[in-house]
Amino acid sequence: MMNVPAWAQGPLRAIINPYAGRDRASKKWYNLVHFVTSWGFSIENWVTTSPKDAENLARQAVDEHASAVFVVGGDGTLNEVVNGLLRTQGPLPLIILVPLGTGSDFNRTVNVLTPFHFAPEKFWSQVFSMQPVMMDVGYLQLVTPQSAISRYFINVADCGLGRLTARLVNNRSKYLGGRMSFIAGSLEAYTLFQPRPVTLTIDGHSQSLSPLVIAMANGAYFGGGMKIAPQASPTDGFLDVVIVDQVARSFFLRHFVEVYQGRHIHLQGVHVIRAQQITMACENIMDIDIDGEDYQAQMLDCQVIPQKLPMLKPLP
Repeated sequence: MMNVPAWAQGPLRAIINPYAGRDRASKKWYNLVHFVTSWGFSIENWVTTSPKDAENLARQAVDEHASAVFVVGGDGTLNEVVNGLLRTQGPLPLIILVPLGTGSDFNRTVNVLTPFHFAPEKFWSQVFSMQPVMMDVGYLQLVTPQSAISRYFINVADCGLGRLTARLVNNRSKYLGGRMSFIAGSLEAYTLFQPRPVTLTIDGHSQSLSPLVIAMANGAYFGGGMKIAPQASPTDGFLDVVIVDQVARSFFLRHFVEVYQGRHIHLQGVHVIRAQQITMACENIMDIDIDGEDYQAQMLDCQVIPQKLPMLKPLP
């Protein structure tokens, strides 16, 4: 067995979404735990049963002075854990991704091995060789006439076509698989989506527009593998703001697949701006997608918080 890193010698917790990965996450995780137990490690497993459970369990992990938390699931589970951890006062445990969700888009940026595709020994060998990295996070304040809330995000927050796609996918079966579910949802969303005028201010520069998509990206991927912001990095201290103008249906259909390779950023009508502070305002309520989860706002304020969250990341 390899050398044991310092974090693995403290209390270890796992927050598990049993329904992730088309209900396969829990079984796969327990196979991994059984394997590593034979090496002498002990991991306390916590299973979520309802929305926001992962947030509460993340806070409990801080209270119990966990040295590391395995996040077993997809982007939604990770988002809840991030929000739970960052609303505490104690020292933060390391986050270790166990990417078993349908999309697991943030993991496409950091490249932890997907346990579905590799033997347990190979997965654990990578985990014990990874290095701690301080990740940036996005911080959102969302205001409607009835409420004001704040949320952190680790991957992408967006409004427009991407959010409608996420809603369509979340409301239906994902048994097509991550990519096919999001492709089908995107094509349907294009026929339903009605762009709304917004005032967008990026680092003090304002413009009025009615785009298909505004995405604020800390990670490179969203929507089940779409490389929406190919140059985004969660360690550079910036968010990549991707704006997609309204385009004709024929243009959308012809070029849609290019987003999976990140080639869309060279198309006419696609703009990428690196930013630290973004605000949006709309006369109507905007639907907002935050790491794959649904929210609403009439006014939105977004900023990047550099080097906020400790996470294990594979070596380059």
